[in-house]
Amino acid sequence: MKIENNHKYWQAVVCMLPLALALVLGGHGSTPAAAQAADGIFVPGFWDPNRRFPKPDRSKVRSIRFLTELESPPFSFTAPDGLPAGFNVDLARAVCGELDIPCTIQELKWDLLVEAIAEGRGDAIIAPIPITAETRKTYAFTNPFLGRPGRFVATKTTLVESVSASAIAGRKVAVVAGTPHETFLKTYFPQVEIASFDNTSEARKALTGGAVELMFSDALAASVWLNSAAAKDCCIFVGDAFADPHFFGEGIAVAVDPARRELREAIDFAMSRIYQDGRYFEIFLRYFPRGYY
Repeated sequence: MKIENNHKYWQAVVCMLPLALALVLGGHGSTPAAAQAADGIFVPGFWDPNRRFPKPDRSKVRSIRFLTELESPPFSFTAPDGLPAGFNVDLARAVCGELDIPCTIQELKWDLLVEAIAEGRGDAIIAPIPITAETRKTYAFTNPFLGRPGRFVATKTTLVESVSASAIAGRKVAVVAGTPHETFLKTYFPQVEIASFDNTSEARKALTGGAVELMFSDALAASVWLNSAAAKDCCIFVGDAFADPHFFGEGIAVAVDPARRELREAIDFAMSRIYQDGRYFEIFLRYFPRGYY
């Protein structure tokens, strides 16, 4: 479940950008409303301003033990002071600050993380657990706080003015075989020449080496790569984000025990408040300064 990245880079990122509200729609299917930063970066917004989450009963939620994945930058990593850091960690801390309750954040390996709630070693998992019919049998999920749309990536020397089925017809596009991204290409871009690879690393090498003209992949993972030293400032996003939940899922949310309704509602309440007052945007841009919508 880890997303490739340069660890030292993410420890150094402290980007804070001015914010202004806007609305963006992109690609097939539903796309969340978003806020636009002054330099044109779109920040996803998953909270309907007209929806009111119930105010939590703090007598029933006195503290939260958050669990997150071990060493998965920029979502979570160990800072130089030995404490957890990262997007998920900052968001969890903001939730506890909004609720004015104490919280702990523990990092666990992925195979231990998914069992921790059932074993009583934590209250809430803030990590990219897929929201599916199967995982809903084990967890109750909050409102999503991140999406994982698909996007096209090109080298800076590749001239692509727009992305549509006709505009990139005949172009050679790298994609990982057997993924929803490959299926999406075959469904909506039947005229491109698909080059399927066994993994993301091979697809990226094909793009940077000139074997293909474009790559289509998970936008969030691509954003992390584009901002890392490994990408060598080679490439950029082209076209819009494609956020069809049928292909790319419902996003990332906090997972809790289904019996902990009050806890789930408290986290939803806090998240919506963090979004409304701009703290969510600051946290997002701190770790995703390029954006990916």
